Amino acid sequence: MKTRSLSVLTPRGLAAVALVLLNGGGVASAASYTITVDASQQTAGNPRFWTASVGTGTASLTLRPDLQTHYKLANRELGMQRVRGHGVLSDDMGIFKGPGSYDWTNLDIYLNAIVSAGMRPLMELDYMPTALALTGSSHDFPNDINVYKQFIQDVVQHCVDKYGADDVGQWYWEVWNEPDYAGSWNGMNATESLAAKMADYYALYDAAVDAATAVLPNILIGGPVATSPSPIGAFLQHCKKANKRVTFVSSHSYPGGDGNSPANATNLVSDNSARLTQIANGGYTTATVRSFNTEWNSSYSGQGGKLGDATLSMDNHWNVGFILKGVKLLSDKNQGGMPPLDVFSYWVLSDVFDESGGPSGSYILDQGGTLPFGRVFGLMTFQGVRKSSFNAFKMLNYLGPQRLTSSGGTGGDGVDAMATTSAAGDEIQILVYNFFATLDTTGNDDVTVTVTNLPPALAGKEVFVTHFRVDETHSNPYGVWVAQGSPTNPTEAQWQAMRHAQHLALLQPVSQATVTSTYTASFTMPRQAGSLLVLGLNRPLIGRDAFVAIEGEDYDGQSGAVKESSNDTTLGQSIAGDAGSYVYFENLDFGDASASAVELRVAAQSDTTLELRADSQTGPVIGSCPVIATGGAWATQTCQLTETSGLGNLFVGFGGTLRLNWLRFQTGVGSPGAGGTSDGGTGGRIVLTGTGGSAGDGVGGSTGAGGSTGVTGGRAGPGCACDMGNRGWPSGALAVAGLLAALLGVRSRKRHTTPLLK
Repeated sequence: MKTRSLSVLTPRGLAAVALVLLNGGGVASAASYTITVDASQQTAGNPRFWTASVGTGTASLTLRPDLQTHYKLANRELGMQRVRGHGVLSDDMGIFKGPGSYDWTNLDIYLNAIVSAGMRPLMELDYMPTALALTGSSHDFPNDINVYKQFIQDVVQHCVDKYGADDVGQWYWEVWNEPDYAGSWNGMNATESLAAKMADYYALYDAAVDAATAVLPNILIGGPVATSPSPIGAFLQHCKKANKRVTFVSSHSYPGGDGNSPANATNLVSDNSARLTQIANGGYTTATVRSFNTEWNSSYSGQGGKLGDATLSMDNHWNVGFILKGVKLLSDKNQGGMPPLDVFSYWVLSDVFDESGGPSGSYILDQGGTLPFGRVFGLMTFQGVRKSSFNAFKMLNYLGPQRLTSSGGTGGDGVDAMATTSAAGDEIQILVYNFFATLDTTGNDDVTVTVTNLPPALAGKEVFVTHFRVDETHSNPYGVWVAQGSPTNPTEAQWQAMRHAQHLALLQPVSQATVTSTYTASFTMPRQAGSLLVLGLNRPLIGRDAFVAIEGEDYDGQSGAVKESSNDTTLGQSIAGDAGSYVYFENLDFGDASASAVELRVAAQSDTTLELRADSQTGPVIGSCPVIATGGAWATQTCQLTETSGLGNLFVGFGGTLRLNWLRFQTGVGSPGAGGTSDGGTGGRIVLTGTGGSAGDGVGGSTGAGGSTGVTGGRAGPGCACDMGNRGWPSGALAVAGLLAALLGVRSRKRHTTPLLK
């Protein structure tokens, strides 16, 4: 096998990051694994049930612009399709004012934030407005069931009026949340037995279904949204007897319990098997009633500040293997193109989180909002830094639409793998994880991956070999924070070091190898880690996609810039700066294309400029962009650039006072659009020369040229695995795959979009 490295992608030297071990963990004996993938044996489709939804805590937190931005990143980078939040009907959302009297303001913000991010809501119909509650508790039965029915009918009708029956007909509607848990449901009497409370829940469910089907007879609605699958059979028996519509059943699973138990990912499979059994016990089949897990994580104690390895795993790299193994073992149950469950909704997306009925209960906000990590459920920190768990889902977003057979792994603790291929057979993805249910397990194992029977599109060809890694020292900003001394209010330099480690990192430089019909790679893999090997004719996108909107507030470093609420039509945050302020974005990836213009979403009281430079604050000028005064309103202006390609950093300097919401590069733009601006560029051609990604720099270090890699969008997925009459939405997520810039002269994988659902 002939191998050559691409010097343009060589990662920077990586300073050692020393982690503080908070608990004494197990050290297993070293083992060797050989994973064999037969590329000629396609076993099943690869429906993306793990992207069908992601949780968000209390719905009222969506009124915060920072969380609105996090939704956008979840859709663009992870392919998430829906958002599920508690308390949509609670008092802090302010909808119910009295019988027939409503204020839709906050509900509209909630819905608009999700839709603007390219997703749709998974509507959780709870909790009870206190003015409608039997005893004034938000967990009560309604004091007037007819008023409640009209309320639910009007909520559904409002959504239809806003988005149309075809669109809303694809939403999922859960009736309540965990009625079998005393903290969520009193029923008609807090002292009732569980059986009596569940009977009250059935009455609530019947009323909600009658109300919802009066608007949409084929609405996708279900329950009982339980803490485990055990109540599902009786619930379905009731639905059959009462002749009430039910299209799915949902429950929740937290294998690590309160945080002090081993988090065995195999429990996620047994959880779904139990749900399928309960569907049968209820007198239904999975063809008519689908299986949903609408909350899962390693522990149910991720509200912040709790002890235990499973809660710590929400911040560090330990949840990576837990996530990958759970998805792999469930994917093993795929039958053709049908998944074993249709929704596998991770709890939750962001540490902008609470479950107490309002933002005042947010743990990190109560700490002052500056604490980076606080053992909260989220895939992202409160401040928008991607955690290791986020990067686990990012690796999953690379997987192709067809499964391949693989062997040599273990179904228990240790190394296992999942292999997929592109539809054209010109790329193979091998996802490898090394996971132990006892989360604080250290040590390394040796892994050899062998791919046999490579398809004609790859055999005998020179292929790109890309190896991503998430572990203690790769794609793990928590490790950088601990090495800094765990500051509760980090400096800007410390934030830059954490952000430098937030993106999905390369384990080694991207290389090219000439293969025969077989490919073999050997590497060392730490426990509690994940790797993704990609073999393809083209290099996959490994940085921020330059041709998808880059949010101004999603910078990797700044000087003089301030995050604020954009108050723009797409919601989310923006940044504001004055003359001399700048922000930078690491590893902007133009793939095989080059940009000749950039769209800027700006607001300025006076004419000013934005200056774009390649690679560093003093690097080559890509464009000096005039910004025409907008009177403070938002406007999209177009700036012509020096033709720019490659992979590197982008520095954006403020020539005067202005606000920046987002920027997006364009190809083949000969002149500015209406209302646009142009300076004609500076001539010639600029190739970004920043290096490929590695994990974060050393303790408290700031970043320089080059930096961590991230994949914004990844490959286009096959859409939602839920096939209950779903159709594509016009605002479907961009999912992108590209390759190296024209500098390398290689053929391209065409960029394309895919409908959100199909």
